[in-house]
Parts: sequence; structure tokens; C-alpha cells
Amino acid sequence: MKLVHNYLTKTNQTISFAESMTGGRLSYELVKFQGASKIFKEGFILYSDEAKVRTLKMDQKDIDKYGVVSHEIASLMATQLQKITGADFAVSVTGYASGKDKNMAYVGVLHKGLLYVDDIVFYPEDSREQNIKTTVRKVVKMLHEIIKK
Repeated sequence: MKLVHNYLTKTNQTISFAESMTGGRLSYELVKFQGASKIFKEGFILYSDEAKVRTLKMDQKDIDKYGVVSHEIASLMATQLQKITGADFAVSVTGYASGKDKNMAYVGVLHKGLLYVDDIVFYPEDSREQNIKTTVRKVVKMLHEIIKK
């Protein structure tokens, strides 16, 4: 996350997070670095469907249609987040931190009109903590790849 922080600071860009299963971990990882207040606009922990609808102005019909953990919802979360916060980078995470049959997450990043969405499939034996860390690493990797472009 240090590289992301440095890049945003150097280029005078901002970032916001809409986190579900990571529970604020992305925000935490960013604010560990001095000067984060200059680049970090907002972070939302949107663990419930209701929170996503209320805070991001999402349509419950979309959640019902696609499922809360889906490519489409990660896309909509990032899009709505950018509309609300005006951040240069809008990052969304929706997923299941653990579960017998549902071990996955989707990450969305919207930057300069380009939307990037990727999925993560977790190992069934991994813990919730491991899955959260894996998701944070995936987000950082995606941000690094976008920054390189």
C-alpha cells in the first residue's frame, strides 16, 4: 500500500473505499502512512445490503438480480462510490470472508472512466483473516497494475 500512497501523493490524486468483507482493512492499511489525509477521501464499511443501498444509492433490485457478491455489484459499488466521493480511484470489495460453499470476493476499481473488476476464489480451509488479507493484497496488486499503465 506504500507504493499506492506515494503515487497518489506525488500525482495529487485521491482514493475512496467501499468495503464489505474486508471490514475497513483497506482504509486501515492506507492511513498507516503519514499524509494519508491528503489522498484518502472516504472509506465506507458496507457490510449489509441495506448499507449498500442507503450509502451508495444502489438499487436493491440489482442486488436481488445479481447477488450481493458478484461482478456486477462490485462494478456498481465502485461506480456509485466515485459519484458520491469524487475520488480519482474508487475501490469496492464485496465477498464472503468464509463459508462452506461461498469462498470468494470481487474487487472493483474505477479510475479515469475505466472500470476494472476481478474475482478472488479462496481456499476452503483458509480462515476469515487469511481471506481478508488475500483480498487486501489483491486490491493493492490491482492498484499497482493500474498505476503502471
